[in-house]
Amino acid sequence: MSPIIVQMDKEYYHFNDIVTISKFETAGFTNALYEADKDELMEEVVSGEVIDENNKAINVSLKLPLWPLLRLWRLQVKLCRQFVGCEEQIKMLLSAALAQEPILFIGKPGVAKTELAVNFFNGIGLRKPAANRSDKTYNKYYEYLLSPFTVPEELFGPLDIKALMKGDVTRLGKNMVTGELVRGVFLDEIFNASSNILNTLLMLINERRYFDKGMFWDADLKVFIGASNSTPIGRIGDSESFGSKSGELAAFYDRFTVRLYFPTPQEKYPGMPAEITKEYEHIERISLDRHYARLDRGKTESSEAIACINDILLLGRLLQQIDKNTRQTAPNVMKIKNRLVSNLGSPFRGNRRLCSMSPRKPNKLAAVIAANSLLLDMEQEREALPEEEQNRDTFLDRFTVNYLIEKVQKIDMLEQVIGEKDLRVFDHIWDYEGDRTEMAKTVQHILEEEKRHASMPASSVR
Repeated sequence: MSPIIVQMDKEYYHFNDIVTISKFETAGFTNALYEADKDELMEEVVSGEVIDENNKAINVSLKLPLWPLLRLWRLQVKLCRQFVGCEEQIKMLLSAALAQEPILFIGKPGVAKTELAVNFFNGIGLRKPAANRSDKTYNKYYEYLLSPFTVPEELFGPLDIKALMKGDVTRLGKNMVTGELVRGVFLDEIFNASSNILNTLLMLINERRYFDKGMFWDADLKVFIGASNSTPIGRIGDSESFGSKSGELAAFYDRFTVRLYFPTPQEKYPGMPAEITKEYEHIERISLDRHYARLDRGKTESSEAIACINDILLLGRLLQQIDKNTRQTAPNVMKIKNRLVSNLGSPFRGNRRLCSMSPRKPNKLAAVIAANSLLLDMEQEREALPEEEQNRDTFLDRFTVNYLIEKVQKIDMLEQVIGEKDLRVFDHIWDYEGDRTEMAKTVQHILEEEKRHASMPASSVR
């Protein structure tokens, strides 16, 4: 098979370079990977070296899309080691990023929402623009804490006064939310935004476009993460509980298909002081070194880039194939998915709904579910081990580079399908955070009911 080569702007992009992050992560490759034939990408075999934990090179031959997948698995494992008890949130973060769906982090102050977002962006090679960094072209992310007094200039850049004097209304958006090569955005306390900021962000995260110079432009933004201490929706979960910003917040909140809650130890183990103490001890063992490292260096250290933004974009192109495979070879999974959509969108306990279910939401969820099928299922792997090997302090040690290579070699992207376990994505589409537990129970009940129904003899099914 001849190697895949794409010509863009008089430059040639050789897809055998996918084995080297420093070559594959460039902006030129971002454009080239969208021009390459999807079927060829799935079949091409590429050989290269992978460096393991002992700095030893391992020679590997993999189908081309498995190189990005291997790197994302390594990032998933690293983040799980850094953020105690957040395995499910990390998997969902990566799933939503692959599907390019906006992600919402919810949780009390101090549960590492910001730190996870920053470590994730650094892990895929995005860097925060800094005055002491050279002006070379590199993929970036934008991070900001919003308040009710934040003005559009702080996010989208100031007006260009020189252009304004000539009658042109435009912004100097370099390194801002809509800036060139700004691939990721993290906005903390996102529901504090004013009406004009919300309206601009609404279009940006939904269509990846923005308005400037009297016309619409495509943004380079690929991954959007918002965070808040709480959701804007009221305890009763109805659309009238959005306060004075009713329409704006309702529409904006609905854009976050995936909502990830980060509980405190007290929330995870209510009324269980021994378990709470264990959790704090575990957090200290894992994360205290990071705090001392900052004191020792005088600054926060950037996480190493294990993957790159183009890994996410390439795999995102292939998610439709997984959905197609599932519809053809595992129609029962799609049947269960449709039942979940129908049931979860119906009134619950009177007039309440566990989540809003517009026709748009199932479509947006489809790609997230397909992406979820590609990622490591930590809980399933843990449960498959003997009880004495399930200790969470040592469990992640099994995910060595060699282990991940052996595991990724068994995947065939042309045959990959969604499993019933991937439908647990529905656990994370609640409207009010107080309904999270009820949502998970409802999803589990439907999945178990479908499993019982499928195991019944055909003669007993009416």
